[in-house]
Amino acid sequence: MSSYNPALLRLELLAQGMKVDANFNKQLGGALKEPLWTRTGPTSTGMDLRLEQGMYVSPAIEGERFPWHYKDSPFLLCNDDEGRAVIKKNGEIIQYVRPCPRPRFYGKKTSSGNLMEKIGVVTGDFLAIALDNRCWFWGYYRDDELTTYKERQCKFCGIGLSMKRDELYRKSNEDILEVVGAAVEGGDVTHVGLNAGSFAPPGRGHEEYAELVREIKRRYDVWVRLSICPPEEEKYIDILYDAGADQIGYDIEVYDEKLYEYICPGKLHEVDRGVPHAHFFRMLEYAAKRGGPNKAYSIIVTGLEPLESTVAGIEKLCQLGVVPRMGIFRPIPGTHLEKHPTPTPAFLVAVYRALRELTMQYGVDSGCPGCGRTFVGTKIYDGVNPIMPEITDEDIQRAGIDMDTLYKEERAHRRRIPPASDGALKEGTRP
Repeated sequence: MSSYNPALLRLELLAQGMKVDANFNKQLGGALKEPLWTRTGPTSTGMDLRLEQGMYVSPAIEGERFPWHYKDSPFLLCNDDEGRAVIKKNGEIIQYVRPCPRPRFYGKKTSSGNLMEKIGVVTGDFLAIALDNRCWFWGYYRDDELTTYKERQCKFCGIGLSMKRDELYRKSNEDILEVVGAAVEGGDVTHVGLNAGSFAPPGRGHEEYAELVREIKRRYDVWVRLSICPPEEEKYIDILYDAGADQIGYDIEVYDEKLYEYICPGKLHEVDRGVPHAHFFRMLEYAAKRGGPNKAYSIIVTGLEPLESTVAGIEKLCQLGVVPRMGIFRPIPGTHLEKHPTPTPAFLVAVYRALRELTMQYGVDSGCPGCGRTFVGTKIYDGVNPIMPEITDEDIQRAGIDMDTLYKEERAHRRRIPPASDGALKEGTRP
């Protein structure tokens, strides 16, 4: 088996998904952690694996949930003749992998009787918990000047759709604390990630998060990061840091201003007051200065905008001292962008190289490799190495990726996103 760069393989898997051999699950039995099905954003779904050099990845699995995007994947997860888990590309074994085991606390219940995996799930090397699966931006608002109703939710997000599934949409702090304890003490995770749908202004949930973070830190020695909507005033950021939050994220999602207006109307009109990213950048800059190096981050959903604006967004965040976390777009059935094309391997390689260069240039981190299993950036997971490994021209040639056709490929692969005005509903047609 010839050498195949695992950093490049990650990007290919995240762009093209993979198939799973019918005998693979039978041979592993209940020891394999079941694939995660996202409840909200586009960067969570997949089967968690560790590639060579300890790199985490969570490829989408070809099947009924993704009929348009991954049916032609050249990758297959299977066992070799000796029973070892391997990835094949077009029938050739290219890498040995380690499937992530099922967490020890799965199947157990909290004191209130709720299944623990309905409170928090292990994703990569961290415990992901959503406080509340309702969102302030899910729904419509009235534009009195145009006498129309306009959507507020982010077009890629499926948080409101999760209400239709068997899922706890609001968790109690006691349930959350029990699950954190079970995951940490059982050795299933190294840190905790908290998020939720956006809360109401002015605090946008910062006070609620702070109460929980403070109690987690009091009980357990664990690193905690949060993904949350920016508050209206800086004092709320102080509350979170004072409670012990290790990292705070305010996700701009899309850097291109026109696409931001269409994809994230609620964030644009209610948070930024109509000036794209203005309030987000103000709060991110304050959080980065108040928290210190690499204590603030922002997600850009990679694959929803051109390469030029994607790279410009990375550089802008680096200039603010903010960690750019480049989540890779995956479609969620039932959302506006369910049929929008996923980014190609060539596109992701170009973003990877820009991310590596710019984070090194500005001295900004590129994100945690364990919890970044569906993100562009990665590292050799030795717990120390701060630098993304290089993807060389030889690696790209070995993979059969033609970077010279990147822009032509992108134009052919991506369909046009309509202007923001296309999303308006006529008065009287509100759902």
